[in-house]
Amino acid sequence: MPTTNTQRVRKSSSSSMPIFILHAHKIVVFCSAAIFTCLFAVNLFLVTDLEKQNIGANDPWQIQTPAIHKNNVNDNQVEFDTNDNNNNNTATNPVIDYFRRAGVELDNDSIESLPTWSQIESIIGKKPVFRGLDTCETFRQTVPPLGRMLGSAGMFNSGTNLVTRLMKENCVIPERFNKYAPDGSKEDYGIRWQCPWGKHTPANFKNNHTAPKNEEIIKDHCLPIVTVRNPFDWMVSMCNIPYTARWPHHRICPHLVEMSSNGKKVPVGVKVKLAEQWLNFDSLANLWNEFYAQYYRDFEYPYLIVRFEDLTFRQYETTKTICECAGGVVKPQNMFKYIIKSAKQGPGHGKVSERTGMVEAWIKYGQPKQVKGGFSDEDYDAANELLSHEFMESMGYKYPPPAPII
Repeated sequence: MPTTNTQRVRKSSSSSMPIFILHAHKIVVFCSAAIFTCLFAVNLFLVTDLEKQNIGANDPWQIQTPAIHKNNVNDNQVEFDTNDNNNNNTATNPVIDYFRRAGVELDNDSIESLPTWSQIESIIGKKPVFRGLDTCETFRQTVPPLGRMLGSAGMFNSGTNLVTRLMKENCVIPERFNKYAPDGSKEDYGIRWQCPWGKHTPANFKNNHTAPKNEEIIKDHCLPIVTVRNPFDWMVSMCNIPYTARWPHHRICPHLVEMSSNGKKVPVGVKVKLAEQWLNFDSLANLWNEFYAQYYRDFEYPYLIVRFEDLTFRQYETTKTICECAGGVVKPQNMFKYIIKSAKQGPGHGKVSERTGMVEAWIKYGQPKQVKGGFSDEDYDAANELLSHEFMESMGYKYPPPAPII
């Protein structure tokens, strides 16, 4: 990550000895050479452009909620400026520049393996894609600033840990920050690990299920940030780490259908433990469909669906849109904390050696999809039949190419 600490040397009015003021995540250290005494004033953010503009001289976070990106009812995409350069000149390459801003030094092998920005855009599109942006204003109008919270939601393997890390490192609800700083927690500042009903809990359970230690939280005050992932990649990840999902997939992945005794294809059922109970779905594809439909089709409250791919390839722009949706403020880009290592920490997420950091994710997910997504003919045809075409299209997802006709 680029060095963001700044050091200033000032002269004391009462002494010629210098006083050093070091800003590190706005940890301000005052040290005198004559008296070895340090006073620490701890806040969440570095000195920001807002301070330079003298907005709220006493407290720069007492600012008006910034306007979010407008979203057309018929277009879930948000425009961001990008430069589409080739990889011939590393000094002007937007991919290399992205990693420089994140503080990642790339070796030659990594540079050669990384996709170009044009290749990335050919897979995920030219803009981040959201669903539910039209509910952001309702959330800000109906939830008092001091009550506003954001929390992750989404299926297993969809990026819930990544979005949580990005938000906790870079976003605050300014009114809550002003009240609880400098000693508040990230949750005091409005960024929760999950919404009170649980991050993997289906939305229809919102009012009758409460995650542990969330009993005192007002559920309507939490904006769910719902992560979704290209279902073909997601199903492969579920085969590798199924968490509480159970279905026969060890020999065939994702095993969406099988042949019945009378020679007909029938879906392979999946059961998954969510909200402390076992739920049944017709297939893994139907689980993906239904989990997200309960937000965009059934949910009567504000929500925001965000793509795992945008969290991976456009961390700053995507985090900014999410944060501002809830009335929050994000760090300026030159102070933004990129998530470089795998966002999955602790046990329960597979082998540590197999977890994917930023460089590995760009190389892995920036490549064109395999023919049929690597699925068997039966599973590829079943995926095309079972997955929600409407939802996939609205999120900018494409089906992998079919096998060439010989």
